[in-house]
Amino acid sequence: MTRRGRGRPYPARSKTRNRLPQANLSSKGGKQGPMKLKRILSLALSGVLAVSMLTACGGGGIGGALSDRSSAIRSELNGAQDMMNYKANDRDLKDALYTVAGTLTANQVTGGVATDAISNTVEQLTGYGDIWLGEWDASAADETATYVKVFVYNTDDEAFDTNREVAYNIAKTLEVLDLKSDLATDAGKISYSGNVGAYRTTVGSGDEAIHALVVGVAITQTVPAAE
Repeated sequence: MTRRGRGRPYPARSKTRNRLPQANLSSKGGKQGPMKLKRILSLALSGVLAVSMLTACGGGGIGGALSDRSSAIRSELNGAQDMMNYKANDRDLKDALYTVAGTLTANQVTGGVATDAISNTVEQLTGYGDIWLGEWDASAADETATYVKVFVYNTDDEAFDTNREVAYNIAKTLEVLDLKSDLATDAGKISYSGNVGAYRTTVGSGDEAIHALVVGVAITQTVPAAE
C-alpha cells in the first residue's frame, strides 16, 4: 500500500501536530483530475500568499527572480551526512518550494525550520506529511509514506552564507531521525529514500533586501508487506 505521509512514521512517539494531506492531491500518475486540481490549488495559494505578503506587517516584496539551487544543496547535503543519498528530482516538492519562495516575506526567514504557514503550504501542495523530528521506527507492514521538512535561511547571515553551512545545519537537524535502512520488521527490512529541492530568492529591495534560501527535504519510508 502506498500513501502520502500523514504526520510521522509509525509508531507515534509523542503527541506532536499531525497534519493530514488532502486526499485529492496525493495521486500520482495517469489521472489528470487530481494533477489539474493540484496546479489550480498551487496558483490559488500563490495568489493568497502574495496578498498576505503585501499586507502583512513587516513584509516585503520580491526583489529578484528565483534561482534553483536544488542540485547544489543536494550535493552538499550528501557530503554532510551518511544517513542516505539524496536526489533532487521530485517535481512536486520543487513546485511547492517555488510557490512559497516566490511569496516569502522577511518575517518568514527563520534561519532554520520554516514557519507553520510555509510548512503547511508545502505539505498541502505535495500531499506529504510533516517530518517528525524524533527517532523513526515502523510497525505497520506494506506501507510507503513520504514526509517533508522545510527550512528557510538568510544567506546574508555569515552562519549560512555558503551552501555547505546550510547543508550542515539541515543534516544536524535531521540526524535525530536516526534512520536505519537495515532495521528489520516481521516482514523484512525497512528502506528509505530522500529528495531535496531549494530556491534562492530576494525579499524586499534596496538596503532592506534579504537574500534567502528555501530548502525542502522529503524522505520516503517503505515498510515491506507481511509474508
